[in-house]
Amino acid sequence: MNDKVNHKLLKASGIAALILAAAALICGILELCVLGMRNSLDYLDAGKRWSRGQERYAVVGMYTEAAAGISPDQAMGWVRSVDAGLLEASVTPKEGGRSWAWCCGADAVLPVTGTKGTVNAKTLAVEGDFFTFHQLAFRFGGGFLYDNSNPMGVVLDRDLAWRVYGAENIVGMTVTIMGEEFTVVGITDRESSSAAYKKAYGETPRMYMSLAGYAKIGGGNVSFFEAALPNSVRGFAKNIFSNAVRVNQDVSVTLEVTDRFSLKNRYENMKELAYAWVSVNKIEFPYWENEARVCDYRAAVMMLFEVAFAALAGVSLILSFVLLRISGWTLTGAVKGMWKKLSARPRKRAPWKEKTGAAQAVTRD
Repeated sequence: MNDKVNHKLLKASGIAALILAAAALICGILELCVLGMRNSLDYLDAGKRWSRGQERYAVVGMYTEAAAGISPDQAMGWVRSVDAGLLEASVTPKEGGRSWAWCCGADAVLPVTGTKGTVNAKTLAVEGDFFTFHQLAFRFGGGFLYDNSNPMGVVLDRDLAWRVYGAENIVGMTVTIMGEEFTVVGITDRESSSAAYKKAYGETPRMYMSLAGYAKIGGGNVSFFEAALPNSVRGFAKNIFSNAVRVNQDVSVTLEVTDRFSLKNRYENMKELAYAWVSVNKIEFPYWENEARVCDYRAAVMMLFEVAFAALAGVSLILSFVLLRISGWTLTGAVKGMWKKLSARPRKRAPWKEKTGAAQAVTRD
């Protein structure tokens, strides 16, 4: 059998198989890296948290330029339009609850005054289920209630708390913003230590307040609207959202963010890598979406390597198979050859048989 096998070709086939295994392993590692990035973006799972994993939900977001001029009243009109769209599609709330979650908000930079002075803080004025979508890392206290009759609660990050009061736990104390007093109800820490999060979050201290509180100091327009919607059929959630949330596409972008790390989306992003840094609008995304977009770029780069290594794995598979066939090696032949070798080996007599044979010889003598 060995005489019929070309061992050089057989060895080459083995090398190709090792290359195949290595390429497949690298693809697997890259997939795990992408999965890790996806799991670090907690707002992508807002639908799962809202439905408690019982139904399939999709998270859809709309982000606008500052010049879009979306008022809070218009955002509330979108909420009613989504309700109507879901009802028309026979999606009804269970047991008097709500079948979907939403949040919206506005970006601003506001002066915050405490006992140690005044600090300009990046501010998000939000409404709806913001703390369901974005689970802030509270160190003290918690989120504020969206009560229009008492909207004066704010959440500060640790950095801002230190700068305006020189302490962390200042829950219950007040800060002055644009001449109005607000009560601190929560102190947050940074949610992640990843480079993408740090870059997106920035070094400027941050504050969160309700849109109703923002309106008390002459607040402006809404810059984002996010929804977690039932999505039993692919595309259903985005269709309901797009029909309800109508904004000029020249100054806005609508994204179904839940599947942003799917193979299809990553492959499409990979094809656009050459144009990744070309800006065609003036949309200022909130920090969590900027973090996700950094991850999108990294995932697209990884996809480029995955495609290359997948192609290498495919070529190695074909080459290994062809070389194996040409070499003349077969599993049946290998088994027969091994059996032949085992059968050809001289059998050793057991020690007790050798001793018995020697004793019989002495007796005969």
